[in-house]
Amino acid sequence: MANFSKNSMDDELNLVDLKDDDDFLEEPSTYAIATAGDEEQEDSVLDFSQLKLIENPVEEQSSNALPQTLDDCLGYLKELPLLQPNGDQSQPETIAEMVNSVLPLPSAESERSSNHHDLQPIKKKTIHKSAFGNLGHTVRPGCISLYKKYDIVYAVPEGRWWLLDPLTSWVKGYSNVSLDTDLIKTEDNQVLIVRIIEGQVGLITIQGVHHLLDVGTHVFNSGTVQFLGAVTYAAKQYFNHGPYHYLNVPRGSNAKVWVEVVGGDGVKSLVPRLIKEGEHFIKSTFFRFEGLVKVSDEYIGHHSIHILNVVKGQVAKANCDNLPRLYGEGQHIIESPNFSYEGTEIISPDNLCISHGTITILQIPRGKIALAWNRNEPVLLDKPGLYEFNSNNFHFVDFCDASERKIELGSKKVLQVYTGEVGITYDKGHLKVLTNGRHVIDSSTHLFERFLSTKQRSIRLITYGASHKIAKSTKKKGWEADLQDDADFLVCETKDLVKVGVRADVFYSIVDPEKCIQTLNTDELEDLVRETAVATLTNIIRSTALNQIAQSSQVSASPSSQDVIVADVTAAGEDDEENTGDEQAAAISYFFDRAHDEFMNKLHEDFVTRYGVDIANIRMESFKIMDNELASEIAQNCLVTAHTENQLSNLQGQNLIATQKEKTAADCENIKAGAEAKSLATLADAENKRRIDAAKAEAEALKVQTITAAKAEADAILLKAKAEAEAIRLKAAAEAERAKLLSQTELGQQQSLFEIYADMVKASNEGVNKVVYMDPSVNRDSPFTMGSLDGLNRDLHSLSKLGMIAEEKKQDA
Repeated sequence: MANFSKNSMDDELNLVDLKDDDDFLEEPSTYAIATAGDEEQEDSVLDFSQLKLIENPVEEQSSNALPQTLDDCLGYLKELPLLQPNGDQSQPETIAEMVNSVLPLPSAESERSSNHHDLQPIKKKTIHKSAFGNLGHTVRPGCISLYKKYDIVYAVPEGRWWLLDPLTSWVKGYSNVSLDTDLIKTEDNQVLIVRIIEGQVGLITIQGVHHLLDVGTHVFNSGTVQFLGAVTYAAKQYFNHGPYHYLNVPRGSNAKVWVEVVGGDGVKSLVPRLIKEGEHFIKSTFFRFEGLVKVSDEYIGHHSIHILNVVKGQVAKANCDNLPRLYGEGQHIIESPNFSYEGTEIISPDNLCISHGTITILQIPRGKIALAWNRNEPVLLDKPGLYEFNSNNFHFVDFCDASERKIELGSKKVLQVYTGEVGITYDKGHLKVLTNGRHVIDSSTHLFERFLSTKQRSIRLITYGASHKIAKSTKKKGWEADLQDDADFLVCETKDLVKVGVRADVFYSIVDPEKCIQTLNTDELEDLVRETAVATLTNIIRSTALNQIAQSSQVSASPSSQDVIVADVTAAGEDDEENTGDEQAAAISYFFDRAHDEFMNKLHEDFVTRYGVDIANIRMESFKIMDNELASEIAQNCLVTAHTENQLSNLQGQNLIATQKEKTAADCENIKAGAEAKSLATLADAENKRRIDAAKAEAEALKVQTITAAKAEADAILLKAKAEAEAIRLKAAAEAERAKLLSQTELGQQQSLFEIYADMVKASNEGVNKVVYMDPSVNRDSPFTMGSLDGLNRDLHSLSKLGMIAEEKKQDA
């Protein structure tokens, strides 16, 4: 066992203790600790090879170090001393010769020197003779026949034999005895012929001395030999014949035996021994075989020899010399008469404690705390790692989760107080309230009572009957109240003695735990708040008439109107913009406002001052008239109002629907118009761009076309002008010729003028869609009148005058 100094143990121990750890370390030799720092890996923390109380196999104590043979034992034999056969079954005459001889018996000295097969038999005088012809006794091949004289037995092999002495006779039943038989013996056991086949050994006694027969045919005629049988080697792993022992240990097994050995001081002793595989021979009257064991067995025990085969992941528990011992994985050889095996223990994350006698090994994972006693002092171990102890002063109790709120062992207590609660303790009878956090207590007079919640809670204001109070005071189990649908209504009487029910909840919390605990029993706090709140609310309703309860600030047809008020006393000084800003909110009952304010004014400050309890809020959900007849009458009266409000609500709804439809339609038109305008603008822009591009292209093409056309037109005009000039010349010449010809006659002149006039009229009437008839006699000067012959003559005359004048002027010139 390794020793550790106090300082090193202080560094490695992590005990949740308010006292100095030196008291715990007064006996540092009683335990060892295998822990790891934060920088080490988790697997090294739980390395059982670091533990010194778990013994590892010693090379010098391996199975090879044990004597596993019979070489050093008294009576050891390299092989069994077997008597050699003295007859040959294939030669019957040799067997008959042995029967007819005096055979010397083997002595102990000859057996030790293995010279017993060299002893020469002494032939006796025989009486039988060979017969001639068909006379005499016939012995078949492979057989012998026995005869006797003076009770001495003789044998004859195959052939024909005469017995010449009248005192001789053939032994009845032993004529032509086949030699193909394992055993031939006479009734008086004078002649004994034994055949031992391959793989067997014969067991006989000669004058009471045990002997073994080898393979072959053995002939005895002394009458002192007893054949006990034959044993097949392969059929038995162990057999003995007197002091001779044969042991054949199969592979994978050991034989448990007792042998006689001579010690170093020359003293003989009988010791246990485990014999390894193979054939073993010994001649000893002290040798004893107790069975076979498998070498792979978990435990092999043979008196003072013990072999432990501990597999990986286990430890073996044993007691050696009245001390507890733990053995690690591997093979352990222990030779001790004071040893007892107690089984194995699995090393796994689930097996956190290995205990054996005074040895305790603790495997503390993260998140676990070990509770133990050391010298009657409570000890809490929470640092992950392996702890080993070997002391009767140490006693392990249990493991607990590090997350448990209360860990207690003796006078040591670890408390975890969560946010929203306090811990109630009494130190020497004085109240001490623990705030949230982790608290360690190491005093037997500092007692923990319970945790007390300081969170806000709500209770329904209900008036319980006497049976409920009695059942609760006696803590009677299985009591259940028969609650109806209206059971959660607080029934009160109004000023005009009308019973009404109010469904209300009160919210409260403990703000001064110390005052609350010192003033009242916290188990009865809920009843106190409920009863006080019920009494206060009952008085408020009793001072109010029914019509005052039903009065409201406005009449609203909104179906979402609810008579619910939730007010918080802590928000009394804040702005009410959230309550008044929404015009669609439900109307707030004047009574609920007044009841809430009056209730809070009466109880809030009083409970905080007296009990340290904050009455934070009262919430009244619903109101009901408990008198059914009165409720029905009021309901009938309210039908008209409800119907009116319903119609008003419907009209308002229809108005809103119609308005919304028109507004929606207008919005749709606006959206549609805007979309169309945007679409048209986009199309116009695209069209303008297209036209500009087309105009540019057309202008360019027109430019080229104009230049080309201008050139072509100029050429055409020139050609046309030339052609027209030529045509005019020709026409003029023709006209002159025609005029000359026509002027030669009066009719020709008149015809020419008439054609000119007709062409003029025709040209002037082109494009005229309507014809107005005008009498030439009425208006002769109108341009719309048809020309007459008179007018035509005048015109021709005028023209002729003009022609004559022009001719005269030409001649004058």
